[in-house]
Amino acid sequence: MTDAGVFDTLSLEELEEASGELHRRIGIALRYIGEPRADEWDIEGLAPRRRVSGYVTLLELASQTIGAISAGTTPPTERIDEHPALVAAIMYATPTIPALLARLEQDRRQLASLARGRETMLEHESLTPWGYVTTRRIIVEASIAEAARTAMALESFLAKLDADEQTV
Repeated sequence: MTDAGVFDTLSLEELEEASGELHRRIGIALRYIGEPRADEWDIEGLAPRRRVSGYVTLLELASQTIGAISAGTTPPTERIDEHPALVAAIMYATPTIPALLARLEQDRRQLASLARGRETMLEHESLTPWGYVTTRRIIVEASIAEAARTAMALESFLAKLDADEQTV
């Protein structure tokens, strides 16, 4: 989990706006990387398509968690989003960049909708895959922190591709 800080002072609307901007950056970078290079490994040993698919699984876990909390049932307690089979299933279900980005946007909107339903209870703590945390922390981790990490990794990969092309 990321540190609290400034995100604890932002309204849900501001969090959604920041998330939307980060998702826009992810989309631009992935489109520029393109289909042929989306499966090349970056310096961390992850392909851009795999990185974004992993992020999609995190958004889905966050949505499942908040949905379960809202329904009054037991939320998941394990970080299943990092399991290779789940990430591979997302990659199989979204075989093109446009399909993957559409899924990413759907999942972002689903999380935002669930968050709006808990807007008055954002500071309520529950046992989650991230330990005992507030709904706000789940939203910040999934829609801001991991989105920022993903966007920066894709932009770094793209910068390396651009630098490699200039040296050729």
